Amino acid sequence: MKLIKILTIVLFFSTNVLADTIYYLLRIPNLEIVDFENNNQIKTFKAKKYFKVGIKDNNVECYSPNNQLIKEKRKLIIENMNIYSEIFLNKINLKFIVICKDLQVASIPALGVPNHALKTIIININIDDYKLSRTIHHEIFHIINDQYIDTFKTSDWESLNSYQFKYTDCSTCTDKYGMELVKNKKGFLSEYSQSTPREDMAETYSFLILNDAKTRKVISNDNILTNKINYIKSRIYKIDKNFKFD
Repeated sequence: MKLIKILTIVLFFSTNVLADTIYYLLRIPNLEIVDFENNNQIKTFKAKKYFKVGIKDNNVECYSPNNQLIKEKRKLIIENMNIYSEIFLNKINLKFIVICKDLQVASIPALGVPNHALKTIIININIDDYKLSRTIHHEIFHIINDQYIDTFKTSDWESLNSYQFKYTDCSTCTDKYGMELVKNKKGFLSEYSQSTPREDMAETYSFLILNDAKTRKVISNDNILTNKINYIKSRIYKIDKNFKFD
């Protein structure tokens, strides 16, 4: 019975992947289910071997992570995903995670790719643990944002910034946007936050979920960041009043 269930899951996912797109992609070939136990029914797949899908500037490519890398990152991935209840994941419409290594989008190194239509996030696990944790929550926020587009309005978010600030409005034009915590960018927690409102929200959310002491200190000394944190919390509570940030 268990084998039949697994085969059904793989067939279901493969069928949907072949028929739909990720960033205008045609398909994701060579996926294999990974046995990651969790408390919210999320399904994890790995790239069985290298894949490149998509066209022109919208292509995604990734390599298969070896078993040792998967073993090293397994506990971390499960712990981060277990932050989310099955109810919450159903509300945001996230069902699948694809893990791989050396992910690239449009030939630029990337840490993750979300696709709301496929209910999927693709995660590069060949990175340090803290960055991997942040990436998981960053991409999950993109799924949240796409599911509740009217709840997280760009115009509302931009109004929280100082009136002089302008986003660069391009998140994939360069690989030089750092995701490390910065302390001297009023209203922002990373350089990448300054690329687009969408990335700023995702970055702020991912820092908020991990909630480490250094981040709390930066936020406590920045009224713009405090307002951004309150904005995200209030809207997440509209989606699920039982959501826990701590």
